[in-house]
Amino acid sequence: MSEPDRMDERDEAPADRAGAAEPDDGGQQPPATPPRTAQELLDAWYESVSRSSLFDEAPTIGLFGGRGDESGSLTRGSRLRRIAQMLQIVRRYDIFHGLTPQGLRQMLMELGPTFVKAGQILSMRSEILPENFTRELGKLRTEVEPMDRETVLAALRAEYDQPIEDIFDAIDDRPLGSASVAQVHKARLVTGELVAVKVQRPHVQEVMAQDISIMRSLARYASRFMGDEQFLDLQSVVDELWQSFREETDFLVEARSLEEFRRNNAGCAFVDCPKPYPALCTRHVVVMDYVEGIPIDDRRRLVAEGYDLAEIGTKLVDNYTSQMLDDGFFHADPHPGNLVIRGGKIVYLDLGIMGRLSSHDRRAVRDMVFAVATCDSAGLADGLLRFSVSDTSDVDQAHLLADLDAIVADFGLSDLSDLDIGSFLNALISMAQKDGIELPGTVTMLARSLVTLEGVAHDLLPETSIVDIIQSHIRAHTSREELARREVRRLADETLSATHGLLGAASEAKLAMRMLTRGQLRVNLDMPGTMDPLEDLARIANRLTMSVIVAGLFIGSSVVYYARIQPVIFGIPVIGFLGYLAAFFLGAWVALDIIRENRRRRRR
Repeated sequence: MSEPDRMDERDEAPADRAGAAEPDDGGQQPPATPPRTAQELLDAWYESVSRSSLFDEAPTIGLFGGRGDESGSLTRGSRLRRIAQMLQIVRRYDIFHGLTPQGLRQMLMELGPTFVKAGQILSMRSEILPENFTRELGKLRTEVEPMDRETVLAALRAEYDQPIEDIFDAIDDRPLGSASVAQVHKARLVTGELVAVKVQRPHVQEVMAQDISIMRSLARYASRFMGDEQFLDLQSVVDELWQSFREETDFLVEARSLEEFRRNNAGCAFVDCPKPYPALCTRHVVVMDYVEGIPIDDRRRLVAEGYDLAEIGTKLVDNYTSQMLDDGFFHADPHPGNLVIRGGKIVYLDLGIMGRLSSHDRRAVRDMVFAVATCDSAGLADGLLRFSVSDTSDVDQAHLLADLDAIVADFGLSDLSDLDIGSFLNALISMAQKDGIELPGTVTMLARSLVTLEGVAHDLLPETSIVDIIQSHIRAHTSREELARREVRRLADETLSATHGLLGAASEAKLAMRMLTRGQLRVNLDMPGTMDPLEDLARIANRLTMSVIVAGLFIGSSVVYYARIQPVIFGIPVIGFLGYLAAFFLGAWVALDIIRENRRRRRR
């Protein structure tokens, strides 16, 4: 079987031809069956492929051959070998005596795709790493060693039951892009369409599953020692990473995301994304339209082609707001490498990571956007509490509002055009964690996406804040009738809540008066800075009692000493000597107890 010839760039067809032919359904539909829509066909295809997934096959270990166990069920021996390999790499870079930005990037690349992905995430977290580190880690998005042609062809052959020569007429040797999880090549189908083929790196699922399994064990081990004092739930963070890994390495999810994104933006004349070929997509390969356009960060070329940068930036943020607040399905990684301009349209690439917001979350986001613009700390607090996935009954509302007042004072006093949304969102999330508000992973994903989008929009609209554009979108897409209904609904909810509160207060007051007249009323004392006021009072009383006993023993022993009561030891009466000894030990115990308590309070 001969390999597909290398594509000659001069033999390209216009990109608009790609995807002209619909996927062949094989003609298996019975004649009597009514025709189904494209979405119904896609759902049926996705379910059939999912039922026959490789995750249901017998687990195997194939670090040096085969796909292996993709569920992450790995042997102890392979885990230990991987840990030893990781330690060897880390030791070679001597992280304890200073690690340069270049050294950190090289170390993450050697550690493998899991750590490259972690480095890509850290490149967008300027509150964790200095700017020179985040700038260097940003290179992990593009500077990844590509797979050779033979590896790509072998991976494609492993995915299809038919020879790849019957599918692809030509595959370009040079990759369009190479990332930690997959690599994209330009190709031409035997039917003539130009496509982009995204091929997953062999064994990447095994390595990432193994690394996350190791992280899960380390997180469980560390949680035993950190207890309730840990900054965040390490176990939930690793579980979220595992879920993200499963979705990102299942390319069927990306194929379905492409279809859903195209359907949501069908009515938008200036936004598009590649069209997938479902019949050629598998868990490890995505075949989609080949899109050739101008990178959105190539401002000089855009201006030369007659584009208005301000218009592109405004439309980009406006559409992204529609994705977040109208559709609830948004591109979670809108960095410049995933955005190109073609034919007057903003084309989103690489839909491997997508986020979803429920209608409840979208309403909370809307309210928080207006709270930021109006410096409304109470509105921000309400939005955060609505996002929380844990019980918020124990949240200190006064402390929460005080923290939000400080954040608003830092970020809300300047114009929206000067608002650093990245720093603001990072401060907001850190404050929520400190105050015991557990935010879902979707919120942190949205915050990270907005930070990335702000960077892209700032280059196009340096004098405009994306918050201002988001506000304008909300106002423009909210009719007066909807605003009136929303206000009436909110007024009704607040009235109902206030009525229940008044009735409850009256009932509690009646009960309190009845208990007071019967002599049954008790008062619970709550002192700030202490967990149990009565216990603290009891401890103080015990110390005072012990101090009185110590003083009494010293005084009594001194009286016995001067009375010279027999018998005598070391020139001191025995009774007096025992009294001095008891007073010394009791006094030392009281002093040590006070020192230990002071240390505990300082640690809090």
